[in-house]
Amino acid sequence: MTDPPPEVVIADACIAVRLRLLNRAISAIYDEALRPLGLRVGQLNLLVATARMQSARAGDLCRVLRMEKSTLSRDMEILRRNGWVEWGEASGRVRPLRITPAGRELLARVLPAWRVAQDRASHVLGLEGSAAILRMARDLDLGKSSD
Repeated sequence: MTDPPPEVVIADACIAVRLRLLNRAISAIYDEALRPLGLRVGQLNLLVATARMQSARAGDLCRVLRMEKSTLSRDMEILRRNGWVEWGEASGRVRPLRITPAGRELLARVLPAWRVAQDRASHVLGLEGSAAILRMARDLDLGKSSD
């Protein structure tokens, strides 16, 4: 009996491929729920992180959220254009971002839609799957600075 070709082995067993597939499926659930509010889940993630940090430098957001600067710039520009975040006062060469009152109001309005999406995502993943993802993220210290 011969070994299966590499593409079959990788397609059948690659954790990264499966995680990307799950990410797209789960993100679509949140995006659908957030669409009436003019928001996508990635933008909500930035809005929440900015609110939690109170004054966030772009580099800090990228590090904390483990994202590329180009993705941050694109999504943050949408948030800024909609009046949900704004540039703070410059400190040297750095201008921090902060959430605006309109952004805080949006977060309050988003919560019910987010809860619907959270319930749907939990249903898709199951209780064990949802708990495992939250546990793994905590164990990896995702969403926190490595400082």
